[in-house]
Amino acid sequence: MASSDSIQSAFLEEVKKRLPSNLSFVDELAEILSISKDSAYRRIRGETVLSLDEAKKLCGRFGVSIDSLFTPTSNMVPFMDRSPSENYTLEQWLTSILRNVEMLTEITYAAKDIPIFHYLRHPELAAFKMFFWQKTIIENPEYKTQTFKPGSISKEMIQLGNRIWTKYAAIPSVEIWAVEAINNTLKQIEFYQECSFFSDSKQAPQLCDHLIELIRTVQADAADARKSGGSTFNLYQNEILMSDNTISAKSGDKRLSYLNYNTISLLITQHDLFCEKTEKYLNGLIKHSTLISGTAEKERIKFFTKMTNRIEEFKQKL
Repeated sequence: MASSDSIQSAFLEEVKKRLPSNLSFVDELAEILSISKDSAYRRIRGETVLSLDEAKKLCGRFGVSIDSLFTPTSNMVPFMDRSPSENYTLEQWLTSILRNVEMLTEITYAAKDIPIFHYLRHPELAAFKMFFWQKTIIENPEYKTQTFKPGSISKEMIQLGNRIWTKYAAIPSVEIWAVEAINNTLKQIEFYQECSFFSDSKQAPQLCDHLIELIRTVQADAADARKSGGSTFNLYQNEILMSDNTISAKSGDKRLSYLNYNTISLLITQHDLFCEKTEKYLNGLIKHSTLISGTAEKERIKFFTKMTNRIEEFKQKL
């Protein structure tokens, strides 16, 4: 069994890896634990043992699992759960997403639904999504009697979403989509229309128009094989309807896996074997997919035309 010194050293090294490169590890450690810089240095050097409360704070802040340091090859996979709730607000969740994206250097995303990053770049769609999450998924009591209207979501929240998109746009990314990736958002619009959760009957068709704008923006990015003002963007079309949203990511030489459940809840792990399996699964999925970014103009146009037509048909039925 590893000594307590080596376990603490390994634990703090995992914490350090999750910090953006522009931040001082000592400064962040001192601030989070409410200790002096000298005390932070002593913990880093192993001269002072981290208390359980201190380890808990760091686990909660950075999602590092102490269990994984004891059993790195076990079939028991430790996950950090990031789920908005009454006690963990949507703003806190989005801030956590921003912090995660800030540390990533590469992303591969198998998308059952259009990745939320794309919605966050479009203010009107970002506002609808955030309202839907608050009212219907999180069931925030403040939204119980509200209907969706302009201004339902604060400018600060929309700006936070845009910051997440900007950071994501700077990361080299591979995304795997099916035409069905549009379905959930259409169902959400339909549900709100049927339940009279829109303050104006024009809002549902307007959201469809915004959705078409977004699809055309992504199509333009795919044609350039580059996200607008950002990094490389490789988009694949897959004919198989994917059962979930799965993300494999890297932060330097460290691998991470993200599993999406309950619409916006996330399970996050750095477990080496699980990340290796996830990476292998996504690579296999890519082999059975068609690259539609940069090249394959005909296939790209057909793919996005199908999505646009599906939105137009849905809009006509509203």
